[in-house]
Amino acid sequence: MANVKFEYLFLDIEWNQAPKTTDIEEREPVQIGIVAADANLNIKRTFSKSIRLSNRECFNQNTFTVSHYPLDAIMKSKSEETVLKNMNISFQNYKYIVVWTNETYELLKRRTDKYGISMPRHRVIILQQLLMQIAGDGKKVIGFEKSLKQARIKYQKNYLHYSKHDVNYLYLLFCKCYGEYRKLTEQETCYLNPRTHKVHNGNCRYADSALIKSSKDVIFQGNKVCKVCGCENDWNRFHWKTNIKIKRKYNIKDIRDLPLTIENLNRICDIFNLEYSVTNDAVFIKTPFGRWIVYLKGDEVKELHHENYRSKRGEPLNAHKKCIDGYHKQKLVSNNFYDVIYYINCHDSAMTRRWKEKSRIEKLFEMIDNQRIQYAKN
Repeated sequence: MANVKFEYLFLDIEWNQAPKTTDIEEREPVQIGIVAADANLNIKRTFSKSIRLSNRECFNQNTFTVSHYPLDAIMKSKSEETVLKNMNISFQNYKYIVVWTNETYELLKRRTDKYGISMPRHRVIILQQLLMQIAGDGKKVIGFEKSLKQARIKYQKNYLHYSKHDVNYLYLLFCKCYGEYRKLTEQETCYLNPRTHKVHNGNCRYADSALIKSSKDVIFQGNKVCKVCGCENDWNRFHWKTNIKIKRKYNIKDIRDLPLTIENLNRICDIFNLEYSVTNDAVFIKTPFGRWIVYLKGDEVKELHHENYRSKRGEPLNAHKKCIDGYHKQKLVSNNFYDVIYYINCHDSAMTRRWKEKSRIEKLFEMIDNQRIQYAKN
């Protein structure tokens, strides 16, 4: 059993973030799900366990809100060390670990290191980043549920955020995208650097005769696209609509109280269907009316900046021009990130409505002017 060789290990972890913390050191897994597959992506083994917290006082109510797992059930589970050691015994040989986000893999690595558990040499495939490259613009984050919807993978909403179900969806998503991308690019080639595991196009300045000529689907084997030549036209074959709306019910109070992890920042922005980019201490937001920067400090908003705009007299409002470089500091309505995003959405939605109203008025005056001109001619 222990010596079975696998090609892929698909991994999902649901974790608990200790209250009033955001860093990875304060996270503990509460669920883990694994699907192991061979080189042909046939499932060979599965693994799904709940994990006990080291201290029940560290339980965050949002863990139950997101993963539907109550504290009593968590505390009846086996210890983290026991579960991770059992996992290591069950999966000793594999080439790739497939996760949705890097946060999941980093958490696994930190927790296994804590107990002195060594993993075999492997490469990591972060499917979210891969799909951003081959289905989007390489910059805008694609959510897990949106990806399932775009790939037309059937799923049940109430099963999401359960590791044993999420890891199965992860496996199905990988298989579907891998197969389709292979067909779409079967006549295309790229150049692989076996030392750095970076892939380049033929016209890239880093592509030379020392590189290995490969098919483009090698990006599904832990090889990353070069940032220099990895533009949308070269790698994007799916052209997904990343602004697709996902209808979901949520409790505003629960959302407002979420710790500001990257995943939760993405989640809040997705609720309002905004274009955004998340960094360690700032969130850059773009709306039809303008751009915003939300500066963060811990779990609170520190400052809010709005791009400088001014409309010219006689111009329609929707033709406003940027007249001053940079941003101005906007008055904070709240230090809560959800409240600030809600304010931005309301602010710019109102401006968009004013565009439309202004446009109708301008059309009316234009009709009157045309009638006057016509009357004068007659």
